[in-house]
Amino acid sequence: MNILKISTIVLAALAPAVANAQLNQLLGVIHSVQNAVAQPAQSQSQQAGQDSMQDDQRMIAQAQSQQAAMQQQAQQQEQNDNAAYRAAMAQKAAAGRQQAQQIVADQDAKDIAKYRASQQRDQQQAQQQFNDAKKSAAACRTLLDQNMPIAERFIRCRNQGMTEPQEMAFVGAMPVLAQAYMASMVQDVFEDDVTNPARGKAITDYYDACYRRGTPCARPKW
Repeated sequence: MNILKISTIVLAALAPAVANAQLNQLLGVIHSVQNAVAQPAQSQSQQAGQDSMQDDQRMIAQAQSQQAAMQQQAQQQEQNDNAAYRAAMAQKAAAGRQQAQQIVADQDAKDIAKYRASQQRDQQQAQQQFNDAKKSAAACRTLLDQNMPIAERFIRCRNQGMTEPQEMAFVGAMPVLAQAYMASMVQDVFEDDVTNPARGKAITDYYDACYRRGTPCARPKW
C-alpha cells in the first residue's frame, strides 16, 4: 500500500474534522500521517539492506574459508605426494645399491672360486710334472749330472735307451722360461739322430745364448 492511498484513507476518515480545522492544522496532520507510514517502510528497507549485506558478508567469509581449506588440503596433498615420491626413490636407490653389492659379492665369490680352482689345477699339474721328471731321472741318472752340459746328458740318456717323451717329461719340471730351449735340444738330438756326446756342448751353448738374449733360436742342422 503506497503513501497516496494511505493519505486518501486518512483524509476520508478525517473529513468531519477538516471542515472546522484550519489549513495549517490539516497539513500538519497529513504530514504526521505520512511520516508515520513512511518511517516503518524505511526501517524495513534499511533492515532488509542490512540483512542482505550481512548475508553477502557471510557468503564471502564462507567462500574464503572454503578456499583456504581447499588450498591447505592441496598443500598437504602435495607434501604427502612429495614425501611418498622421495620415499619411493630412496627405496629404489637402496634396492639398486643392494643389488649392485650382491652382484659384486657374487662375482667376487665366483672369481675367488675360479682362482682357487686354477691354483689347485696348477699345483696338481706341477706335482704331476715333478713326478714324471723323477721317473725320467730314475730311468737315467745321467740327467742329474751337473758336471756335463744338459744337451750332452740328453744324448747319453738317448744312447741308453730313453725315449723322447721321457726326456720331455724331465724338461717339463724345469723353469718355464727355460723349457722351450731345453725342449728344442731334445728335439734336435732325436730328429738329427745325434749320438756323439761331444756334440752336446755346442748344442747347449747355442740354445743357452738364445736363452740369455731372450730371443727364439732358428733350428740348425746338427
